[in-house]
Amino acid sequence: MWDGKRIASLGIIVVVVAALIAGFLTLRATGRLHMFSSPDAMRAWVAGFGAAGPAVFFAAQVGQVIVSPIPGSVTTLVGGMMFGFWPAFGLSTAAVLVGSLLAFGLARAFGRPLVVRLVGPRLTERYLGAMTSRARIALLLMFLLPFFPDDVLSLVAGLTGISWLFFLAAVVCTRPWGLLFSSLVGAGLLQVPVWGWGLIAIGTAALAGASLKWGGAIEKRVYTRLSGTKRSDRDAVNGAARSDASEPDA
Repeated sequence: MWDGKRIASLGIIVVVVAALIAGFLTLRATGRLHMFSSPDAMRAWVAGFGAAGPAVFFAAQVGQVIVSPIPGSVTTLVGGMMFGFWPAFGLSTAAVLVGSLLAFGLARAFGRPLVVRLVGPRLTERYLGAMTSRARIALLLMFLLPFFPDDVLSLVAGLTGISWLFFLAAVVCTRPWGLLFSSLVGAGLLQVPVWGWGLIAIGTAALAGASLKWGGAIEKRVYTRLSGTKRSDRDAVNGAARSDASEPDA
């Protein structure tokens, strides 16, 4: 049943996403989309807006979560170069939170057909298989790891039994770490050599494979152990209560 509050929320999501898509199509039509792959080109573009630069940067960060061709690593690096570490980190974190919730809400509202149209059937099936209701740990690990398609993850997560609250907690707890790293690099406060990037790529691939293959089993084991502990504690309390009740009064 669609009540007025839900319709209004959906309307806001649709308007915001429509504006982002319109901006993306405009950039592509004018041949400026390529600048999002070049930190220098994007830096010049954002700087051209003057005092509105931070707002434009924020919108670009929101858009990169939803629109696949825009790489989030580039936008975050540009933020660090232009605004310094703390402003870039704050703007990027807020924008990624907004963009992730928008992507999740779109998938939750319009379902699988929209997600397949946006990301394709192959990626939809690939990540949907890892994000069952008993494999939330896979979502947490993939959000933590760099080089994962965050827009795809947010969209696909909206098709699962994952709740809004858990998704929000997952984004808040995992996404800032990668943004922290990129902001530090962009601001020149952290230097990573070529071999360091190679190690990061290898570690990411290994952890990604592990999360996709064993994430569900790990969560199931943890869930079973926690449930067993709670059940044992409850049985112990009930047993003590029955024992006290059976003792005769003095």
